[in-house]
Amino acid sequence: MAAAAPPPASWTWADQLSSWRFWALLIAYVLVDVFSGAARGSVLLDLRISSGLSLAELGNTRQVGAVSALLCLPLAWLAIKWKPLLAMVLLAALTFCGLLVVMQEGLPLWGMSIGWALHGLAGGALVFILPAVIAGGRGGAEAYLIPFGIVATLGFAGGTLSNGLAGVSYDLWEMRSVPYLAAVAVLVSAALLLTLPAQMFAGPPPERGYALTPRSRPPLQVALLFLVPFYGLYWLYRVHGEVAAVAPSRALMSPRGALLGGIFIPFLWLFAVASLAEVLQRKYQENGLPAPPSVLGTSLWALFLPPVAAALLQSRLNRLVPVPQPAE
Repeated sequence: MAAAAPPPASWTWADQLSSWRFWALLIAYVLVDVFSGAARGSVLLDLRISSGLSLAELGNTRQVGAVSALLCLPLAWLAIKWKPLLAMVLLAALTFCGLLVVMQEGLPLWGMSIGWALHGLAGGALVFILPAVIAGGRGGAEAYLIPFGIVATLGFAGGTLSNGLAGVSYDLWEMRSVPYLAAVAVLVSAALLLTLPAQMFAGPPPERGYALTPRSRPPLQVALLFLVPFYGLYWLYRVHGEVAAVAPSRALMSPRGALLGGIFIPFLWLFAVASLAEVLQRKYQENGLPAPPSVLGTSLWALFLPPVAAALLQSRLNRLVPVPQPAE
């Protein structure tokens, strides 16, 4: 009897954040969410000022979009069951069409309602699908929490940013300029989606063999250099590659993924430090070295005093760096 094939490896959060798939989906999600919200706010404000419509009439046009948004979840579910990548591109196109309708000046209320309905249905389903795709293909609570939490946090921040964009458009630009920007953002999102593989995160994660030559650095020097702008990002990039060289693990982000995370998602620093500490702790145990300070303690230092956490990690890495042998 033939042995059963092993199940495909699930994605860790480090695998995801080290892949272009995650970043393309995340950027597409933020573009659609932020600019669509800004477009809604600016158009409604413009109509309130220029059209003479009552608040009740304006509310009716938005209610059509809100009611259509109630159908987003079933539509998103059907798209996930069908072909997620193709469905996302089509939904982006429909969102774009809805924005084109809304941008027409002198449109009657029924026409405006159709535009908002199309925008609300397609755009809302797209915002549902993008996090769902990111949440697929892996197991474990932490692996779900970190990627999906990043999406949810940026979505919350996007709501605040969209209100700001609507206000800026009122002060600096013509009121109808934001829907044009939103339409461009949706097209950029669709272009990003077209760069992704059709299987998304359904298959096994790709092999990551990217490592950097480990270097021994004085921990105090590392801590002091953290006061220099951008050194922390450079160190984060280097340390992920160097730890991968002495203790390979899929729990670590790639150097490039760590750098992107450090730039665009500052709170990712805490998760990165915890993963580095865990990997180094396991390597110490394998080598029979005295156990380093706890992962929790290092994480607390990362939260309150990042230079100290970096110095602690560098000190642990130094003990694993091979000592160069003198030439004979």
